[in-house]
Amino acid sequence: MKIKLKNFASPTYLQEIEALHAWFLSDQSEFVISSSGTTGPAQDMHFKREAIFASAQMSVDFFGLNSQSRILLSLPLNKIGGMMLAIRAFLADAEIVAVDPVRNPLAQIPTDLKIDFVSMVPNQFVASKEYWSQVKTFLIGGGPLSNAVLSLVDEIKPTCEIWHSYASTETLSHVALKSLYPNREEAYQAMEGVSFGVNEEQCLQISASALALDKLQTKDIVELIDAQHFIWKGRKDNVILSGGLKLYPEEIENQLKLEVPGFLWGQEDIELGQRMVWVMAESDYQASIPNTIKSQLQGPNRPKAILLVPKLEFTATDKIKREASLQKGFSLIAL
Repeated sequence: MKIKLKNFASPTYLQEIEALHAWFLSDQSEFVISSSGTTGPAQDMHFKREAIFASAQMSVDFFGLNSQSRILLSLPLNKIGGMMLAIRAFLADAEIVAVDPVRNPLAQIPTDLKIDFVSMVPNQFVASKEYWSQVKTFLIGGGPLSNAVLSLVDEIKPTCEIWHSYASTETLSHVALKSLYPNREEAYQAMEGVSFGVNEEQCLQISASALALDKLQTKDIVELIDAQHFIWKGRKDNVILSGGLKLYPEEIENQLKLEVPGFLWGQEDIELGQRMVWVMAESDYQASIPNTIKSQLQGPNRPKAILLVPKLEFTATDKIKREASLQKGFSLIAL
């Protein structure tokens, strides 16, 4: 079976696609992929062919991908998101539109070339806003979309559908999805054959027999609605204990409408144990930001200060490396 391809990529990226397709057609039982490195050093992980195909087939079925579909591929193939998108295309016998993993992949193809399905990380999605209506369905992974971006979507009113995935390298791409546009859902819904539970700390557990997962323990704190639905609150590692309160940074960050990246962090404090601060790059700071934060966050959800660092550190999939971003010194601005 040959790859159905429209190529706008470099020879190197094309070779990577061909190498992955050769594995797809082979009888090799395992595939090695590197984890994202968001919460620690990236590490090689081994996956069985059966689990890879089962995970990809879940997405193919959910999104109705088939031999008439056209899929834009512009993610690194040495990471789980890009690898699994390519496998979905191979399984569906869909046409692949190949573009190097760049910030604005849709700008690299003709404007009259319609795309049925594409997976992107948040920075690619935002950079591609002029071309949103060129795509039928977006699947966003690699991190949440901020309220500022969602407001931009509501303002532009594109003709596409936008979905957000809950995924990790360990689960072989997404095990749950929620709609962001035109319908906006708060809860993630399990993919077919996947179920959820929680431990005593309310951290999500994932079970899926087709993926060989039995109560896979995560560090994601959730509000479990039932075995198929949950609301994501944040990472256990990032919870801030301030004055006897548990503050979930990611949940609060979603309430902020700032056009520059940053994150909330728990800084040691004699009285509170930890005080919550907003961390951002010095070069992104503007005099209006303190008042913006004060107007949008109230009470215990309002950070006590802004912490400026030389630069923010990011993973290859554009997630902020929180601890790494704090390693090179900082200055404080009180709020």
